[in-house]
Amino acid sequence: GGWGTPNPDTASITNAEVNIYDYTGNTLIESIPFYDGAGVDVYSGVAGAPTPGAFLAISNYSWAQADGIFKVEYLVTATVGPDDILYTNETQRVLFICNLENCLNSLKAKMVTECDSKTLSKLKDKIDQIELIIYGIKSAFSCGDFTTANKLIAKGKTICDNLCDCGCGDC
Repeated sequence: GGWGTPNPDTASITNAEVNIYDYTGNTLIESIPFYDGAGVDVYSGVAGAPTPGAFLAISNYSWAQADGIFKVEYLVTATVGPDDILYTNETQRVLFICNLENCLNSLKAKMVTECDSKTLSKLKDKIDQIELIIYGIKSAFSCGDFTTANKLIAKGKTICDNLCDCGCGDC
């Protein structure tokens, strides 16, 4: 494993990118170039260059997708001798629920400064609902039940959009 024999040296790489698809892998949502040989080289400014540093190359990348499950595909093309060889990862899916987590944390923050017992009770009920949905999402995702996980994500989004006083992600 790692770089070097039997893998290509980083100097042999002609293209490197990460493609992000919907959870089915059928719809390309975003492609993030890492290296293209024509100017894009996110590794050049990373400590340890030219060897890629873990999670450093695109640490400031702006992600604007909604909560969901995404298939992530790493593609590296390298010239080894006279041949171009494509290296890719096994199927990998990632659960992204930062908006629901932000909603939950916003409600928790409201409890800290709230003094009215009825409002506190309502906030606690909302928090309990969202926490249970998040646990359900994580459980369904870990079992590979992406349909259920996506339904729960949609349900959580509805709660955050409609039950929260200001749209939880922005409170």
